[in-house]
Amino acid sequence: MTFVKSAMLGTAAAIVAVAGAQAADLPSKKAAPAQYVKICDAYGAGFFYIPGTDTCLKVGGMVRVDYQYTPGKDIRSTAAAGAITQLAADQDTIGQEIRGVMNMDARTQTAWGTAQAVIQYRVANTDGIRNLANTLGTTNVPAGGVAVGGSTIAPTSYAPAGNGSSALTMERAYIRFAGFSFGLGNDIFTTMPSVMYHSGASAGFASGIKSLSYTAVMGGGFSASVQIASKTDYAQAGAQNRFTYKHDIDTGLVVSGALRYDQSWGYVQLMGAFTNNSTSTAPSNLNSLVLGAATTGAWAIGAGAQFKLPMIAAGDALYLYAAYADGLNGLVGCSSFSSCSDAGNKRMLGGVLAAPQNMILTNVVGGVNTYTNVKSWTVQGIVTHYWTPSVRSNFTAGYNQMITPTATAAAGLQFGNSSIWHVAGNLIWSPVARLDLGVELAYYQNKVGLQNAPAAFVAAGSPGLSNSNWSLKTRVERAF
Repeated sequence: MTFVKSAMLGTAAAIVAVAGAQAADLPSKKAAPAQYVKICDAYGAGFFYIPGTDTCLKVGGMVRVDYQYTPGKDIRSTAAAGAITQLAADQDTIGQEIRGVMNMDARTQTAWGTAQAVIQYRVANTDGIRNLANTLGTTNVPAGGVAVGGSTIAPTSYAPAGNGSSALTMERAYIRFAGFSFGLGNDIFTTMPSVMYHSGASAGFASGIKSLSYTAVMGGGFSASVQIASKTDYAQAGAQNRFTYKHDIDTGLVVSGALRYDQSWGYVQLMGAFTNNSTSTAPSNLNSLVLGAATTGAWAIGAGAQFKLPMIAAGDALYLYAAYADGLNGLVGCSSFSSCSDAGNKRMLGGVLAAPQNMILTNVVGGVNTYTNVKSWTVQGIVTHYWTPSVRSNFTAGYNQMITPTATAAAGLQFGNSSIWHVAGNLIWSPVARLDLGVELAYYQNKVGLQNAPAAFVAAGSPGLSNSNWSLKTRVERAF
């Protein structure tokens, strides 16, 4: 038995030896060493090196869910009253919006500084928050309609649009190198933080602006920026803004500049912008531009500041903003609390609201239309306070006024001066980092004037042109 065992062990050893010798004659292939992601701490938390490159990448995003309630305003008038009102404002707004954002930030250090590329997309799905298309509904107008600002309001009642919608929007896509920025980036004119739920526009342009800009850092906290941007990005949605859409084809650009001073206590910024306004009889037809008297310069100036308040609580701050515009009212309107979205304005306030327009028809002589710039100004403040490290509030108040030139009787019905003021506050709890659960209450009041209004409208007391409303919005947001 011992002999048998010895023979079997010997045979196995021989087989192993032969197999090893044959394997030695075959080409060997070793597993490639594993490549692990390497942290890149040169640009802050979250960056890592793209394997095989010297480029640092940060991938992030956000999911936001908003629920809003705004009560309807009972301002509809009967035909006998001869009133022009926004019929859809009768409805309560009960809706929700789900928004998802994805962004990537790639940076590489070069001999000329950091080369950066940023891309950010937003996808949103809205239900119940109505996207209202018309500025005015009518209940009693002449058979041919009523001309307002160059357009005719049909003598039919207005029915609201559908309740649901979804959209994909590119918010940012730019390259920054050696002080230059190319692409869809931030507007340098507005400075307020986007911390109020009812005011995405107060921080600038949510969908970015197509621009070329340059920033020079001069030391001591001083920097200067200049920007050339597409004017179409400064146009505000809404039928009453029709002159914002008059294709300023003679320039098509807005030139802006800013001087900024940053210190440990905060910052101060001064800015200005210039463009030209032109009008056309048919906004969809670029060949129908009316130049001469209908072309004029437009400009805006502004100032913004932040003052940190660590003596109250860590993270506390006060933000102030003021701006004035002559024919470039998209900047002032977008930087005030009033929404740049006409639909957003009407959901908030109900009734007739004149959002920023740049020019109005002021006279007609011999069949020739004369258009004149509308002026505007705004002041606004925001206070951020941390009750505890995980509980904070933002409070805001502001005022915005549109100063409309006088329109002769030949110009027909036109908007007059308008104003809007607001107060709002929110309370936000962050149980873990980058997770917010908040609620915000806002109150608005607006007044809108009409020039050359029909006698029946005036006799009815101009209903619907001065009203107020409140809105409640809750938000759950997770950033990563």
